[in-house]
Amino acid sequence: MKHTLSILVKLLILGISLMALASCQDEIEPEIEIDMDGIISDDPVAQSIVAVSTKDGSADNIIDRSSCTTVIFPITGIFEDEEQVFEALEEVEVLGAGALEVDWIYPFNVIIFDHSEITLNSEDELEAIQDSCIEGGSDADNECIDFIYPFTIQVFDTRTENVASRQIYSDREAYNTFISPDLITTIEFPVRMIDAMENTLEAFSNEELTNIIINAANSCDEQDIIEFEEIFEDELKMLFTSTDWEVSFYESDGVENTSLFSGYTLRFNEDMTLQSQGEEGLEGEWDIELLDTGESVSIEFDTEEEPLFLLNENWTITDHNQTQITLEYQDIEEGTKRLQLSSI
Repeated sequence: MKHTLSILVKLLILGISLMALASCQDEIEPEIEIDMDGIISDDPVAQSIVAVSTKDGSADNIIDRSSCTTVIFPITGIFEDEEQVFEALEEVEVLGAGALEVDWIYPFNVIIFDHSEITLNSEDELEAIQDSCIEGGSDADNECIDFIYPFTIQVFDTRTENVASRQIYSDREAYNTFISPDLITTIEFPVRMIDAMENTLEAFSNEELTNIIINAANSCDEQDIIEFEEIFEDELKMLFTSTDWEVSFYESDGVENTSLFSGYTLRFNEDMTLQSQGEEGLEGEWDIELLDTGESVSIEFDTEEEPLFLLNENWTITDHNQTQITLEYQDIEEGTKRLQLSSI
């Protein structure tokens, strides 16, 4: 069927050319040919190109939890009871796990898989997209390889019967061209691509191009992550278990008692057991949890004796880096406790 269409196209182009020559003998039109390898939308090479050029919406999943949508900035949300305008994704990412607690204000605009823009007017509309979005690398798009633009094609439009040479400059143009049932195209090779390892590959035919794209599929981690809680928990667990810690600051209801912990060290183990070394060596348990109020770590030593008994709380993690963790506990009756752990 494809070759029959191509032959008909050739005959049509020839007829158009003869008519042009008959009407204007002294004007020479450039010849644009759609050859026997003319591509239609259901050809394997066209489907492969569409897979590569489908809009990947995974970069901002911390906002929309959908790899099928890309948020258009600026976007407004309520964070820590204050309305805040976010101008770029980086401003959201810097919040860390706190980004999961932002209440996004509707409406806002997103780009969907086919590069078109839509407006989301409610959380229900976003959830409808989330429910229909295939995640985890099983989706239709191929994120493991990209085109190096531009590349040139010849296009015959079956609706207008026009033939033209066209340069493709973006994924959006590639997607809209090769998914269209009304276009028959010929690619001018070579076409260059770059894979996830930043290797440059060249294709010199439709078959080579199709094979390169198919071989690249599933060759990388597409990072279609929508459940961020587990990731943040794992990162915090790695921080706590990366070294031994000492109490560098302890305050309870405005009274500092850091000296109580002099000579004590804490070791957080991967099996979620906790060891203290010092005047009194004790074992306990610990756990990481993401709450509505933020990231927290629970500490539980099996003792009612100070100073280790004073650590037995579900602490909110207010700040952390590789060498220091700042914690806080608030209670109506007990007041506010502040704890700082420093790496040894």
